[in-house]
Amino acid sequence: MASTYGAERARGKKEARQQLATIRERWPLAFPAKNQDVRPLSIGVAREIAAAMGWQLPYTLGVLGSWKMASAYCQAVLRHDYRIALDGAPAEMVDAKARELAAKRLAELAARTVERAGAAKAAPAAVKPKPASAPPAETAEQLRARVRASLLRKSA
Repeated sequence: MASTYGAERARGKKEARQQLATIRERWPLAFPAKNQDVRPLSIGVAREIAAAMGWQLPYTLGVLGSWKMASAYCQAVLRHDYRIALDGAPAEMVDAKARELAAKRLAELAARTVERAGAAKAAPAAVKPKPASAPPAETAEQLRARVRASLLRKSA
């Protein structure tokens, strides 16, 4: 039987938005709504959340993945010296490897933004079609002559 690790993690990633709202209600200090209040989470917080919520660890990692990969979280890793526990208490120092990974992720996000902006500029602008030029106005006499000619062709 295949391992369910990948499936559970994918399910957590898919349901992350609604589950983050649940987590935010339970631990508002660790998961604040405002970006400037975000702090790096302590190592092992996923296990604590999994135990408290009754989730499997892979599912919890999938849910937390979108939170930790967000720009606000990466900026918090670079900006703050200490990680926090779920209750908001300082836990351990942020190490150099975490800062390096956060900087790399921010660079990826910035490159993606530049790429999208470049693609938007490179895409051809919606061109308005020129209105079809109306045929020159025919006089009543010219129109009658054309109709007569077509009737004569049909009858012949």
